[in-house]
Amino acid sequence: MTDTAIQVKDLRKSFKDTEVLKGVDFEVRRGEILALLGSNGAGKTTTINILSTLLKPDAGSASVCGFDVEHQSEKVRESISLTGQF
Repeated sequence: MTDTAIQVKDLRKSFKDTEVLKGVDFEVRRGEILALLGSNGAGKTTTINILSTLLKPDAGSASVCGFDVEHQSEKVRESISLTGQF
């Protein structure tokens, strides 16, 4: 078992001509708390949607609990809980 809960490397996502994520990198170890802060349009929701397998990245990689969000999406969803703001 790895000590890394979330790992994001060079994550990229665009919507039409708008580049929303431009090479995002971060790592969260088990037991740590992460807060994504930023202005509207900073890519917070896009990042969460990729990490929760609701959206596919254009490039880069991301894993949750050691599972790749693109290739092991079912395992990621078995490992997390997600709720919306409202």
